[in-house]
Amino acid sequence: MAIAFSHTACQRVYRLIDSSCQPHQQLDTDYLSLDDAIRDAVDWIVPRMDDDPQCAQIGVEVRTATGDWRTCRLPGQLVSPLLCVLPG
Repeated sequence: MAIAFSHTACQRVYRLIDSSCQPHQQLDTDYLSLDDAIRDAVDWIVPRMDDDPQCAQIGVEVRTATGDWRTCRLPGQLVSPLLCVLPG
């Protein structure tokens, strides 16, 4: 007996978190891809980095099948040599 899975049931949803591991106040929205979340965070961080280096402390969570959130990237310097600005 084959079990059919709905594509939307497996859709991952991401959100950005601040340095306290709480939903980011200015970027508190659901993202359908990790790339979209990171792109939005980088776009928000870049103009603010000189004034507030702490603003770059952003992490990412992913929603589990039960609706809970699991951290997949701890808050840290999002703009770093390991992450580059994605082409727009």
